[in-house]
Amino acid sequence: MADELSERALGYQLITQFQTASGQLGAAVSDALRELELTEPLANLLWLLDPDAEQPSMKDLAGRLYCDPSTITFLIDKLQKRGLVERRSGNHDRRVKIVTLTDTGVEQRRKLIEAVTERSPMSALSLSEKRQLHRLLAKATR
Repeated sequence: MADELSERALGYQLITQFQTASGQLGAAVSDALRELELTEPLANLLWLLDPDAEQPSMKDLAGRLYCDPSTITFLIDKLQKRGLVERRSGNHDRRVKIVTLTDTGVEQRRKLIEAVTERSPMSALSLSEKRQLHRLLAKATR
């Protein structure tokens, strides 16, 4: 019985710490977005557009952001007006629209990631601790 209560108490403490870290991360993100003049949906989209990965279609982005394709079109339009992304037809199907970052978009994304990661509560951890937390979170979120 004591082990069960101990495990329950530990579970409660873990959730409390996650909530605290989440709040701190939210504040860091809000500050970074204000400085970069981005809304949260635009930043989420920019975050997903990794210039070193295969460039996603608009349909893929809608699925990854769990939103309607019309919402992605709206967000891409906003990023395109700012010169951060371009749309092009897919190689195998011209109806498919692929989204790519411009050079300005790559730089804006770099600034976003840098600002958020530097202000994140995880920035206080050593490299070894970050690796350990990464392994544990990967295991917990399978």
